[in-house]
Amino acid sequence: MDKHQLAQELRQRQYARGLVKKKYIDALSDNDIIDSYITCSGCGAKFVPLDGLDLIIKRARSAEQFIAAIAPHTH
Repeated sequence: MDKHQLAQELRQRQYARGLVKKKYIDALSDNDIIDSYITCSGCGAKFVPLDGLDLIIKRARSAEQFIAAIAPHTH
């Protein structure tokens, strides 16, 4: 999948959850929405090295597969 497609699917997940207003989700760039999934909200550490991120995105066929692929890296 490409980065824009992933970002769109991640936005759709956020809309469905309803925790953040749509206008704030829409204000995020593709990189920012993806970054929000790979960054610890507590300490700011990246779960995935940026040099490995492109490969994870490319291999994912959906947002769910992307999230599953980064899950082992979270803390």
